[in-house]
Amino acid sequence: MIKKFIKYTVAAVILATTLQATPTFANPVTKGQIDATKEQINNFETKIQQLDNRIILAMENSQKLNEEIKTQQEKIIETEAEIEKAEVALDNHKKVYSERLKSIQLKGDQSVVSYAELLLSSGSLSEFFNRFTAISQIIENDTDLLDGLNQKEKLLKEAEKQLHNQINQLEKSKLELASEQKQIEADKKQIEIDLAAAQSILQNQQNQMAQQVAQLAAQQQAQQAQQAQQPVTVNTNTPSASTPPTVPVNVTSSASANAVIANAKQYLGVPYVWGGSTPSGFDCSGFVQYVYRSVGISLPRTSRAQQNVGTRISVNQVQPGDLVFNGSPAYHVGIYIGGGQYIHAPQTGDVVKIASYDPSRFSSAARILP
Repeated sequence: MIKKFIKYTVAAVILATTLQATPTFANPVTKGQIDATKEQINNFETKIQQLDNRIILAMENSQKLNEEIKTQQEKIIETEAEIEKAEVALDNHKKVYSERLKSIQLKGDQSVVSYAELLLSSGSLSEFFNRFTAISQIIENDTDLLDGLNQKEKLLKEAEKQLHNQINQLEKSKLELASEQKQIEADKKQIEIDLAAAQSILQNQQNQMAQQVAQLAAQQQAQQAQQAQQPVTVNTNTPSASTPPTVPVNVTSSASANAVIANAKQYLGVPYVWGGSTPSGFDCSGFVQYVYRSVGISLPRTSRAQQNVGTRISVNQVQPGDLVFNGSPAYHVGIYIGGGQYIHAPQTGDVVKIASYDPSRFSSAARILP
């Protein structure tokens, strides 16, 4: 009887001690709150990826504009050279023409008389017409040449003006793109601040939830031990985080898929860089393009262009080596590697890494490998 009383007393003391040692939360965190915070973080990350994509597209446009400006500048140089040659030829011809006019003015009607004497001194009708044709041709050639040079000068001047207008417009477009990129970066910094705050909130919520779960588990174990009149063993281990849903896949990967995945994993930890397409730094599409090139497959540069390559498949039926996309048109791309995971270059401030693949968060998928 005394032993039984001692057992009850010890169990009651342990339970009371456990309840006093474990904090009581005035406003306990719920799973719904944690899920809402996770969703907020996912939304922030999506916005960052979309802004990254806008910067990449702006960089692509800027590069094209630079190439167009260079081409237009070369055309301007060629046009200016042509105008200079035309002006020299025109000046030379004007001098000759001016000398002829001066000669006519000094001789008065003598030039006309000379032409008439030349014609009248013809020995035959045939010679007369030959001389007449020659004189007419000389006069006509002078007039046509002068008119032609004037017209060419006018056209070349107009062409030069148009080229200068085009290059001015291209320069203006470059400035607009630079301004847009600057604004995008400013917006992105603000979103990154909000994202960091949301991640901090999530961490606090998860910690509080773990403490709540541990407290509840301790209370339940103490109660069970008291009822069973057995020594209490308190389990304070926190439950493992739930894993996102995976998709059924064909576990048999082709040799090409294995090669792609093995090559992709070599670059884990490489930093995200806008416009990056080499191991010194990747953006999402630059990473995918570089990895697929290792197996002899050439892909377009941007994620929206890569989305239109290969065979479109369901996001729930992906196999290792398939591409998975966010957005339509796509603003982000990664490579599915099997086992409910994909590898990608996420966003600025991050590195190439492997992440859990949740089909519900992707817009489309494409099979590139045979």
